[in-house]
Amino acid sequence: MIRKLTQNRWNWSQKDQQWVFIECDDNGTLLYHYQINPPKEFTELTMKIKILNDKLIMCKDPKKNSDIFNEMMKVSKRMQSMGKSC
Repeated sequence: MIRKLTQNRWNWSQKDQQWVFIECDDNGTLLYHYQINPPKEFTELTMKIKILNDKLIMCKDPKKNSDIFNEMMKVSKRMQSMGKSC
């Protein structure tokens, strides 16, 4: 099932097999911006998740584990709302 693309954030389009950013201009017209490579912010946040995950695997302290996990959730939420950088 293909999900509906969201305005004002980067989306991966399965149909087009590329990233798309949808914005609405002053007239209400939807403008679509496509690119094949992932947005820079996506790549950076993916690396942060990987580093945090590695720390989480190595950590034995439950309090620190919780802190690391909470940080991962913040990064994950940020990934879900990536805006368009000019």
